[in-house]
Amino acid sequence: MSYPFLHGVQDTGLLLAERRGIIDYEDSVDSQTRNYVTGEAAFAVDRHGVIVLWNPAAENLLGYPASSALGQQCWKLLRGHDTFGNQYCSENCLLREIAFRRKSVKGFKVNYKTAFDGRKQFIITCLAVFNDPGKEVLLHICHPEKEYLEEGNDRTNDGPGTLSERETEALVLLADGKSTDEIAAIMHIRVSTVRNHVQKVLRKFGVHNRLDAVLLGKSLDLI
Repeated sequence: MSYPFLHGVQDTGLLLAERRGIIDYEDSVDSQTRNYVTGEAAFAVDRHGVIVLWNPAAENLLGYPASSALGQQCWKLLRGHDTFGNQYCSENCLLREIAFRRKSVKGFKVNYKTAFDGRKQFIITCLAVFNDPGKEVLLHICHPEKEYLEEGNDRTNDGPGTLSERETEALVLLADGKSTDEIAAIMHIRVSTVRNHVQKVLRKFGVHNRLDAVLLGKSLDLI
């Protein structure tokens, strides 16, 4: 099946995010930002669990090149287990079913089989992207657990719970797909003030872009 909005493994992440209005080119600080979903490993699957996106960070962290990962069924390639070693991923993935019913999927822990003869523990955040009927994808962003927890400790005193009312409002509008200019108009503030609110949200969440902020906000039930 063809996904016309997937123009390549490297730029797909930004295309998906821009389609939702979460990332603006004007907010990208360098060319690398334009080529990845985030700094984290990321992949996406269709309704059947077939991998349709595999970014370069996933290649580096999990060891599988995109050429061998794309087209594979995710549970067969990654063989996800829970923290007790029980099989987590399967053909009948409950999380995939929930997401494609347009219901929220919370963050979860899983360890994946890598190409380096070992397994690695991740905290996963998901985003379902609905395009043409039958071409929906579920994006998985993979945060290595150790790094994620260390970043969480760094933001303990300035974490998600400390968002101001206006910062939360800006985050909600980002999740609704509003652009910077649209948010400024809705909140009756300057564009520069919107950017300040967004930068504070990113700093408090310990993330580097709007997509990650929205995903984390959803997983924390702030949106």
